[in-house]
Amino acid sequence: MTAYAGSALYLQWVHAGGTVTIHGDFRTCTYEPSVDLYDQTAGADANKSYLSGVKDGRASVSCVMQADGTALTNALKEGTEGTLTISPEGTASGNQKMSFAAISLGARFNMPYNDVVEFQCDFQQNGARTDAVH
Repeated sequence: MTAYAGSALYLQWVHAGGTVTIHGDFRTCTYEPSVDLYDQTAGADANKSYLSGVKDGRASVSCVMQADGTALTNALKEGTEGTLTISPEGTASGNQKMSFAAISLGARFNMPYNDVVEFQCDFQQNGARTDAVH
């Protein structure tokens, strides 16, 4: 197995207003899948046991804000629906990619005195995730 660096990441957000790529200025990206668990422990059970339920997920990206970067932040306004594609190894043929319908929860800004401005945006998965390759 070959390791790869996070710098290979490619992110794309497709929404009704167009397509934006986020990969150039990102600092971190996380994707957290989850699943509901239903407690099926009964009577004399000595240990808890569960049934897996509905799947879910959430992604978060942190980026360096660029001057006149309004196209990106407008594309990420809270409530905007679209499709997020995360390609951790880049877009070369055979590399992993995951895509899912999502709702942007809006860009949050960190504007420290005498330092670079960053923004962060979270995406709530809104349907099934598709795992594929380029």
